[in-house]
Amino acid sequence: MNKPKENLVSAQELDALISNWGRDPAKGLDVWSAWRFWYMVVVATTYVFVLIFTPHRVAEGLSVDPAEVSRLSRFLYFRGWFLMCAVSFGFYAYLRGWYTAIVFAALALMGSVNLLFDLFTVYPEKLANPTASFTLLMLVRLTALLFLFIGVKNASRLPQGKDRINLLLPFKNSYREANP
Repeated sequence: MNKPKENLVSAQELDALISNWGRDPAKGLDVWSAWRFWYMVVVATTYVFVLIFTPHRVAEGLSVDPAEVSRLSRFLYFRGWFLMCAVSFGFYAYLRGWYTAIVFAALALMGSVNLLFDLFTVYPEKLANPTASFTLLMLVRLTALLFLFIGVKNASRLPQGKDRINLLLPFKNSYREANP
């Protein structure tokens, strides 16, 4: 009953398989990727600091029940640390070009699941009486998720090296000429 083991895909084979995901020869580099990246950096960093350093204040804004505020503040504190780890992993993958599409897809999936989870466990009182600030918060969160999905789609069109974080890339002559 000795069955031969099936060979798994090596790292080099995986790289070859995913290196051209979504690449369209008619399209050039994704020169706006740095703008989306910095938007996600600002949003994620803000969320991390708020959730880690002021979870009780955020929880008080989400519920009036003292027991629920206590539960939410512990949950939000944990969410802040979890978000910091996940986002750091995503930033590393983006900056180093390390399986960016796979990492962004995993982050987009986690972000979508967390948003759905939050709608039923964290935001029920806010959904009953939505405010303009809550609507803005939801739009910021949905935009970040959209940018993750765009990052997955355009992962094969990312600029190389330091151009990945260069906000002025769309305005450089060399990139404008190569990417009409």
